[in-house]
Amino acid sequence: MTDGLYRRCDLHVHTHFSMCARDEMRPASILEVSVKKGLRHVGITDHVDVHVGSGFLEKLRAELARLGEERVDVFLGCEADVISVGRHVVTDEMRSTLDFIMLSANHFHDAAIAQPPSNSLEAVGRHFLEMFRYACLLEFADVIAHPLVVFPGTFDSTCLYKIKESDLKEAIDLARANNVAMEISPRSLAPDQLEFRMRFLSMCKEAGIKFSIGSDAHSLENVGNTGVLAPLIEKLGITDGDIWLPDRRRNAC
Repeated sequence: MTDGLYRRCDLHVHTHFSMCARDEMRPASILEVSVKKGLRHVGITDHVDVHVGSGFLEKLRAELARLGEERVDVFLGCEADVISVGRHVVTDEMRSTLDFIMLSANHFHDAAIAQPPSNSLEAVGRHFLEMFRYACLLEFADVIAHPLVVFPGTFDSTCLYKIKESDLKEAIDLARANNVAMEISPRSLAPDQLEFRMRFLSMCKEAGIKFSIGSDAHSLENVGNTGVLAPLIEKLGITDGDIWLPDRRRNAC
């Protein structure tokens, strides 16, 4: 897989419309870098959360249309927050106009996101799974961003190892039934979570789930930074046939 499809995909790129992205992340610059790096498929996925609504998406769509980039296939998506079990920020308009919807169910560094009932490893692990499971059940979900990743400065990552394998499998099976893809990004390589990540992704592959490849780039230097995933991709035995691409273009950019 030295020249696998995963090296030519980046379906998780933020523009300057995401508050956490650098100002240099202008659509024109992102697409120029994407072409230079030989990317074939690029997904623009700015944050939609309780702090920033979806109003900017119309401006972003118009800018992409104005650029008219034809050297790379550009998809307009989003990274939308699951706020709690039963609550999310996805609107009907987003569902009908975006090329794909990627959900984040683990942005626990944001106080607006429902937190675990206690800091015990068991309670935190259970909360991670419940949020993930809910996201997988949403009918409009296309991809789960950085699934079950524990972000630095939030919780003890050993909480992941408290999740029962049977419960994990049940959630994965629900995702497969709903045709939800799992993202693999450089966040998947966190050393303290790698043992769990390999087990989780192996279970996903065994269940027949597709994988979305993304850099989660917030700066130009990280656009297309998917080659670093080579050891993980190869160890998991992921082929081009396992890679997910958006297949319902609701609104061409």
